[in-house]
Amino acid sequence: MSLAENKRLLRRAALKKRNEIVSKASSESGDHLAAHIVQLVKTFTKVNTVSGFLSIGNEIETLPSLNALADAGYQTCLPVVLEKECPLGFRAWTDGDPLERGPLKTLHPIPDAPDIIPDILLVPLLAYDRRGYRLGWGGGFYDRTLGAYQTEGRSVIAIGIGYDDQKIDQVPPDTFDMVMDWIVTEKKIIQITKAEF
Repeated sequence: MSLAENKRLLRRAALKKRNEIVSKASSESGDHLAAHIVQLVKTFTKVNTVSGFLSIGNEIETLPSLNALADAGYQTCLPVVLEKECPLGFRAWTDGDPLERGPLKTLHPIPDAPDIIPDILLVPLLAYDRRGYRLGWGGGFYDRTLGAYQTEGRSVIAIGIGYDDQKIDQVPPDTFDMVMDWIVTEKKIIQITKAEF
């Protein structure tokens, strides 16, 4: 079986598993996640800007995290798909700012919003493993973005976000798959690689 086919089957299984997780999850999961994210972000003394994302479907609720970060004084922003097979752009956004519909069922800030270079990326996932590999939707946008930042020598901390029970034994990595520095769930903060900031 090819790696692409293996990942396709894993995505299908991960979506089914997440449906089961959500059916049993606490209604306060998003608030618990927010508390852990703010706790972690505050440990990085030189961080000013954090890119989040707005949940799609039954992804863990992320708006409480964005609001808590803004309340703590951080500049928050959201990713913008600029072109297919290209790194993401980022625009400033706080709750209440206008949004427009993007590709892949996403919402992103309008073009008038200031462009931002984030210090931290909160990255959605379908599944993750203890090594810090994540299974995404397959578009490769975050991997391209993190790879481009690495090539440019830009420091950024990548934090995978999801439910605790989305952990699997192993995500089969491709050559371009980037490892998260941390995984944060509604239950815990998991350090993968010590990100120096």
